[in-house]
Amino acid sequence: MAAKLHLVFSKGTGSKTITISDPNPNLNRAQAYEAMQAIVDKKAVLVKDVPVDGIKKAYYSDVIVTELEDAAA
Repeated sequence: MAAKLHLVFSKGTGSKTITISDPNPNLNRAQAYEAMQAIVDKKAVLVKDVPVDGIKKAYYSDVIVTELEDAAA
């Protein structure tokens, strides 16, 4: 499985999601939100030259990758 961390920020009436591959699996909500708030405060993420303005949510997702088999000859 390939875990990903999704950080979802608000931007006006929309949202912006940053996806991180291979995140720290021991991260808790408070730690994620603290990092996200620093991003908002420092205006570090822009969407069409406008900074994100708040935090919506943070969550992990697990993706199961299954390679396709070669066709039988």
